Amino acid sequence: MGNKTSKTKPEVAISATTPDDLWDLRAFCLVVDHGSITAAAKQLGETKGSVSRRLSRLESALGVPLVRRSPRLVRPTEEGVLYRQRVGRALELIEDATDALKEAQGHPRGRLRVTAPPDFAHTVLAPVLARFCEAHRDISLELLLTDRELDFDANQLDIALRVASSLRDSSLVALRLLDAQMGFVASPAYLEREGRPRRLAELPAHRVLTMRRESGPSAVRLTPSVVVQDGAFLRSLALEGVGIAILPLALVEADLSQGRLVRLLSDQGSPIRISLYLLHPATPLLPARVRAFRDFMAHALQKQDRGPWGS
Repeated sequence: MGNKTSKTKPEVAISATTPDDLWDLRAFCLVVDHGSITAAAKQLGETKGSVSRRLSRLESALGVPLVRRSPRLVRPTEEGVLYRQRVGRALELIEDATDALKEAQGHPRGRLRVTAPPDFAHTVLAPVLARFCEAHRDISLELLLTDRELDFDANQLDIALRVASSLRDSSLVALRLLDAQMGFVASPAYLEREGRPRRLAELPAHRVLTMRRESGPSAVRLTPSVVVQDGAFLRSLALEGVGIAILPLALVEADLSQGRLVRLLSDQGSPIRISLYLLHPATPLLPARVRAFRDFMAHALQKQDRGPWGS
């Protein structure tokens, strides 16, 4: 039987490269290019002794003489010539990678992966996101529309837009963008059939529809007839006359203005408060695309009066 060979992934050198190693390599390349330790030291902003020690340290680590020193000139050995060629290419690649990263940090570009609740995405976020895409054409926006709280690492998220009455403690940075005005709404057909409540105390006698993130007003204890996660589906149930829905008024602006739904108990105050939050990882080195999205959303949403949204 022949010997089996196994394929292994390429590995980094066993001895880790440090910043000092890179400076030693750069000093070596400059000495070879200029043929002078003095000239290399001037370009590096170091003393001749410092550069000479870098060369000696590098030669000692490699176990090979890289240059021949003379009072007037420094020349590479045969091994030094070959090493200069390969090291030079490696240093150029490192410099290119660093320049590319700095450029990416300075100018927002690349894929931005964002999760958002579908109901708010359709009614509130869509116009703002459209303006963001127009302003940042080098950013590829990928939206995951769901009411579930997705894990940042498992789903490779950059940003999460979440609607909640409050946020649980986490390591994420949270920015509150908007507070939503909530309201009781029902269809004219439902009110004609079941009657119109005039006080909060009358709600338990009605079929009440809520989203799972809501628990109802604190002034009255409710047992919802229907509980769903999707605000758009809850709106559809209200339009069908199933019951009285507790919904963000931003989701039913058009329905209220055109009489498809009727707002109830508006003099009783908002049943609960919910807010739209923007969350991102807590890191001092936030990518430019994430900063651009955060700042754009904050400017677009925090400073404007949207009618059904509070301050």
